[in-house]
Amino acid sequence: MNRNSTANLRKDSRLLGTTLLKLALPRIVLRLAVVAAVLLSWYWLCSFTLKKGATVKYSGFEAFGPQVVDFLTRINPYIWWVVVLIISLCVIAAIRGWIHQSLARGRASLIPLGVFRDLCTQLSPETLDVLRWVWKDPSQPVTIGNLQATLKQIRSGRVRKMALARAQQAELELALNAESDTQSAPANSSGYREPTMMA
Repeated sequence: MNRNSTANLRKDSRLLGTTLLKLALPRIVLRLAVVAAVLLSWYWLCSFTLKKGATVKYSGFEAFGPQVVDFLTRINPYIWWVVVLIISLCVIAAIRGWIHQSLARGRASLIPLGVFRDLCTQLSPETLDVLRWVWKDPSQPVTIGNLQATLKQIRSGRVRKMALARAQQAELELALNAESDTQSAPANSSGYREPTMMA
């Protein structure tokens, strides 16, 4: 791969990265807003739980004896910290699941035709070849996930690998054609044939 091709791939990587950022920006802002709202709600709920827990009195447990009430009073702060930990784990699981779903929906988002047309006119033939390789089902529209995969493949050297694969395929075809030429017997145009026992 020559220096000009490497420069084109760098330019293509920047273009794909910029395009992906523009397409994903509304979804990124939404994710940040949701995460911020959830964190604020979590902080308020944990603070409220700890404050309310600090005021809990175990006078209803006096029937079990003063030792039980004294024990519950001593461990009261730890009880509510455990409650806060459980709340935190639930919030983390919920926000993690929502983010994974949001990322999956983002990858499945379709590329508008105008954006795709601009990319096709600005990207180099090597990058377009990688995009065609990534876009395995042309009956389905190109998605953000396809562009992300194209960018990842370009950065991991897919252009060089595809060029090597094409060169190897050409060498294989050349070797197979040469072998088939040597195995086919040349036609005898003189009409003479070796005598046999039958004739």
